[in-house]
Amino acid sequence: MNFVTIKENVTAQIVEKKSKFIAKLYYVENQKEISNIIENVKKQYFDAKHHCIAYRVLENNSIVEKANDNGEPSRHRRGTNAKNFAKQ
Repeated sequence: MNFVTIKENVTAQIVEKKSKFIAKLYYVENQKEISNIIENVKKQYFDAKHHCIAYRVLENNSIVEKANDNGEPSRHRRGTNAKNFAKQ
């Protein structure tokens, strides 16, 4: 099965209309790692109004994916959502 992933963790940030948007990409091997990362990011950015997540991970030769916009208003999504972003 072909599965494209990242080689290293990446962080990017933009500011728009006085709002800060931080994107973090992590290389993981399984869903357990994802749970730990999400927990740590939520602690690190405890004052964030939204924690949107999306992931795709290869486990047991199957792709497992999940996305959650965490209540982000649709007018802020710019025509996409977290799950579609993870597939790019």
